[in-house]
Amino acid sequence: MSQRKPRRPPFKACRECHALVPRDATRCPYCGSTDLTEEWEGVLIILKPDKTLLKRYVNIEKPGRYAIRVE
Repeated sequence: MSQRKPRRPPFKACRECHALVPRDATRCPYCGSTDLTEEWEGVLIILKPDKTLLKRYVNIEKPGRYAIRVE
């Protein structure tokens, strides 16, 4: 029986701001950090950060995709 390789996520996460960036990125377009990782879980999509109730709990200023947990 053939074993399948685990799929790699299509994004990397910034350890500073949790933004999800393309796999080939070397710098976060949101905060400029170069500290990116493939070890992350969960996705949070923010369309209007100034209108979301989550703003109280997460420090997100720009619309985009964010990882919920980054290691």
